[in-house]
Parts: sequence; structure tokens; C-alpha cells
Amino acid sequence: MINVITMIPPQLGHVSIYALSCIWFIMPAYVGNMAPVFAKKIFKDRFSTPIDFGREFRNAPIAGKNKTYRGLFAAIFLATLIVFVQRFVYHDPSIQTISLLDYSTINWILWGILMGLGAMFGDFVKSVAKRRIGKKPGESWKPMDQIDFLCGALIVCSPLYLPPLTIIIGIFLFLPSIKITLDRIGYHLKIHDTKW
Repeated sequence: MINVITMIPPQLGHVSIYALSCIWFIMPAYVGNMAPVFAKKIFKDRFSTPIDFGREFRNAPIAGKNKTYRGLFAAIFLATLIVFVQRFVYHDPSIQTISLLDYSTINWILWGILMGLGAMFGDFVKSVAKRRIGKKPGESWKPMDQIDFLCGALIVCSPLYLPPLTIIIGIFLFLPSIKITLDRIGYHLKIHDTKW
């Protein structure tokens, strides 16, 4: 069991502190969700085995060739790295103000693994659903493309810690807009192949 101490920032009523608390909490999952794109650029076609091993269900891929073990492990690695950074800077009072968790006492490796795994779990489930309704890999599906990893991370991490409802609402308010903005920037920088 992860040792989590819930810390509700006293200034949570202030919009900027509230927004930062939401973003800071889910940041490992957010970075983990971006990891497969960069892993593909770095490793090219290496380690690109699909999670579904290329199998089909009713004449359509289960998830598709874009959901690979390379992306899964990259997501877990980067999410864990972000939790390590959060733990490292936690001594700063301003960081403690926006933190919902006591990063000095949590099992940060486990928390990072769960955040990365959860983000990819949500993305994988969305991809399976997309194949079932006939959407192709990489084809835009709003708003699921913006919230799938959030849902997955919250679900996978929930047995150990689920943030207050106000934070969950804030996560779904602030993060999709950030993701859309960065995805568009990534498309123009030719990091993404699709304009989400």
C-alpha cells in the first residue's frame, strides 16, 4: 500500500492555486501520455511490437499497431521520472502549497509506475473503442483523445489514492485545453503526424 498523506492546499479557493494543484497532481500521467511520440522518434522502428501483437477482432485490429510496448515502457519511465522530480522539489514551500500528496513519504516509484501505466491503459482502451467504431489509428476522436489518459490514470491509481471531486473536475477542465494547445504546436513542429 502506498503511503499517501492528503494535503488540501489552504488557498485552494484561489483559481491559480487550484489550477496548479490539478496540473501538478496529474503531471506524471500527462508526460507519460506524451512519451510514446518521443520514443517513436528516438527508437524509430525498434521495440515497436504492438501490445495486441497485431491480432484482429471481427476483421479489425484490437487496438492497432500504434499501441506498442515501446510506448508503454517509455510512458512508465517518464511518469516515474516526473514523480522523482516532484519528490525532489517537494521541500520547497511553494510546491507544498500546490501538492495534494506528501511526496517525501510516498512510494514514488510505485506511484510513477501506476501513473504511466494508467495513462497508457486509458489510451489503449480508447484505441480499442476506436477500432470498434471504425476509426483508423491516428484519426482524431474528440473529446476522447484529450481525456482518455486522465481517466486511465485516475482509475488505475484510485485504489491507492483518489483526489477530491473538486480536483478531479479541475483536471478535466484544465488538462484537455493544455493538451489541445500542445498537440497543435507539436503538429506544426512536425512532432505529431495528426492535427488533433
